[in-house]
Formats: sequence, C-alpha cells, structure tokens
Amino acid sequence: MMKLIKTASVAVLLLGMGLTTVESVRAQSREQITTSNSYTVAQAVTRANSPLYGSWKLTYSVNGIVYESVLIMNGYTGGMGTTYFDPRLRRTRVISQFMELRSSSQGLILVGSNPVDYHTKRPATDYSPDNFLFSIRPNGRLVAITCDRARQCSDVNVERVRIN
Repeated sequence: MMKLIKTASVAVLLLGMGLTTVESVRAQSREQITTSNSYTVAQAVTRANSPLYGSWKLTYSVNGIVYESVLIMNGYTGGMGTTYFDPRLRRTRVISQFMELRSSSQGLILVGSNPVDYHTKRPATDYSPDNFLFSIRPNGRLVAITCDRARQCSDVNVERVRIN
C-alpha cells in the first residue's frame, strides 16, 4: 500500500506541485491517493484557481537529512529558501528557488525550479528542485508530501510564519 501511495504521489508531483492556505499544522499520516493512470493525472494539472499569499516554514527529511524551508507566496508564484547540511560538501547550504502554484485532482501542487546557491549566486545544478503536494482530505486531515525530481519523497510539517 505504501508503494502505491508513493508511486501515485510521485506521478502527481512530477507533473507539477502546489500548496493550500493552512494555519499551523503538522502533516498527518498519508491516505491512499489513487489515480486511474498517469494520463488522467496529466490532464488534471492546471493553473490554480485561487492565488496564495503568505509565508510558511516547511520541514521534511530525505535520507536522514532534515531540510528547513521558508516559502513565501505572492499569488500564483513565489520563492523558497531551503537550508540543509550537504554531507558531500560537509557544510550547511542555502538554496533559493522559484515556486509556482498549480492545481490537480489530488490537491494543490507547488513546483520548484531554478535552484540557486544563495551564497555564490550560481545555479545549484546538483540540487533537484523541490515539489510539494498539499491537500485536505474529506476527513479534514492535511496531507503534505514533497517529492523532488530525483524521486526522493517525504512527509512535510507545515507551520505558518510571519515575515517582517
């Protein structure tokens, strides 16, 4: 069942990513996300109907490495800065990237692109852009998942923050 969830999530996330307006929440356990096939999902990814404004702290991990991101959305686009420890370089890195809001039958999708090393201002060609799926299930639970283009996935903790 977990493989089906991850496969469906990756299919949706690789097509485009997004986010809903939520107050401070912690990602709940994933529920099964079903799709008839990837063609159906591809038909469902469109521009979001409603813009998103605000800022959030997103925390997730991949292969034991914790990523802390600050997402700032201003309508259908925004930016995100991500801090993490890069074991290959043996130092903390900060990556900034452009974010675009999309919609799908599974929820709102946030698609990352153009990752740049914040300190060097050079493209971070070794960093796979982040993508997120956020949806509120019929029972009221938030499902927040990230999968990058390298197909590395994680649940996401979401916290609304204020940026001055």
